[in-house]
Amino acid sequence: MTATNSIAIFGGTFDPIHNGHVHVISEILKSGKFSKLVIVPAGKPWQKSPTASASNRLEMTKLALSEIDVEVSDCEVKRDTPSYAIDTVHDLHSLNPESSLTWIIGSDAIAGLSTWNRIDEMASEVEFLIVLRPGHTVDQSAIPHFIKWTSIEIHARDISATQVREKVSVGSDISDLVPPSVAAYIYEKKLYGAA
Repeated sequence: MTATNSIAIFGGTFDPIHNGHVHVISEILKSGKFSKLVIVPAGKPWQKSPTASASNRLEMTKLALSEIDVEVSDCEVKRDTPSYAIDTVHDLHSLNPESSLTWIIGSDAIAGLSTWNRIDEMASEVEFLIVLRPGHTVDQSAIPHFIKWTSIEIHARDISATQVREKVSVGSDISDLVPPSVAAYIYEKKLYGAA
């Protein structure tokens, strides 16, 4: 049963968005836990240095998800300040005041959660849904004690954005790693060293 007024937020650098991301998004939709899923490409991620511009990463995300029932938000791309998750939470709360918010995070990112900007404030406004790879468990000692969280196991695909960028830069085929529309965009815009 889908929870009413329950919004899930899946943020990421998406440099570029790939089939692994699309699979996770599809599986979360299939779980029926949320009334809406909002995908948020980071504008100026403060802990990473994206290769592609924010506008290109936003456009690739929209292309990849054009046939999937999700909302792609440009709230971080439009912001002039660094992309802090807490600001995105405030933006989405103001647009959906009656909704409860859940932030989706990969189990590999849990260890860094305590370094997030104003994480204590964020934890009072959202729950976290930890996406597990099959056979992996959550290292609970890495999760700050004030975090409310649940987990979901997804048969995640072993694909990384780094792998995509590296393949593009040496002229290797990426058709099995990204949606066709994203591959076309990468070559059209000559991203990641595409010839």
